[in-house]
Amino acid sequence: MSTELELKYLLPPAGLGSLVQLIPQLGELQHTAHNSLLNAYFDTADNWFRRHDMGLRSRLKQGRYEQTIKLAGSQHGAMQMRPEYNVPCDGVVPKLDAFPAEIWPEQADVPQLQLQLAELFRTDFVRQSWLLRCADGSEVELAYDQGEIRAGNHSQPIAELELELISGNALQLFALAKILLQQLPLRTGWQSKAARGYSLRTQQPLALPQHAGTTLLAQIRALQQAEASYGQTQQAVALNIASQALTALSLSLVQQAQIPHLAGEAAALADAVLHNAEVFGWRRYNELLLAVSEYLYQSV
Repeated sequence: MSTELELKYLLPPAGLGSLVQLIPQLGELQHTAHNSLLNAYFDTADNWFRRHDMGLRSRLKQGRYEQTIKLAGSQHGAMQMRPEYNVPCDGVVPKLDAFPAEIWPEQADVPQLQLQLAELFRTDFVRQSWLLRCADGSEVELAYDQGEIRAGNHSQPIAELELELISGNALQLFALAKILLQQLPLRTGWQSKAARGYSLRTQQPLALPQHAGTTLLAQIRALQQAEASYGQTQQAVALNIASQALTALSLSLVQQAQIPHLAGEAAALADAVLHNAEVFGWRRYNELLLAVSEYLYQSV
């Protein structure tokens, strides 16, 4: 088992050239790669894996198949952490009995789940990656994925940058992201490829949060849900919910001794987003999210 620790950002293909030029400034380049990754996601008819916050995928890379299960993890703002299990397989359909027995919930009928597996959607993309060694010896992989999600007759583009900790200090992820946000047109990527695939398959827009919550983490989650919902529906009500979440976030930030200076920025953005959806792409908005995410991660 390994634990995936990463930050995800959306980056239009036009920004790839600028990213490549920035790479030498970010750390000591250890390795580069360019691969086509073909990914199929599976579940049962009643979404057993989805309901148990598990993701099941097979991947074809360089002529070899690998199957992966990602378990329920945690998300601290932009930082995503999920345990995952990767094992080789001999074809596109995963073999569930190849995974460790201890990952399954009690009462899980693994042979029956195997019989019920169906392919739901695909995420096929080209990945360009760079392995960097930071000044403190930590290793971080930057990966740019460009391709598409396909579910039946529906498709969505993939154009995203992931920063994943390979070894060392996770705070280096935040340090690198701060530099990248200053130089590239990045937007925080809230949803995984799997979450986007399920939504595309059902053609159901993401539900808006009922309230902003009373903690920083709950308010960030409400904000990200409202932002993602607006991206799908373009409805003004999502901007209102985002504004409410930012206002609540501002009030909470005042109470945090280490970052009260962020409260004013959150309040200003709460007002701005009511009138301008482009706020979600502003650098100052995404820098605020990163700062709060770093604080949440360090507070765990």
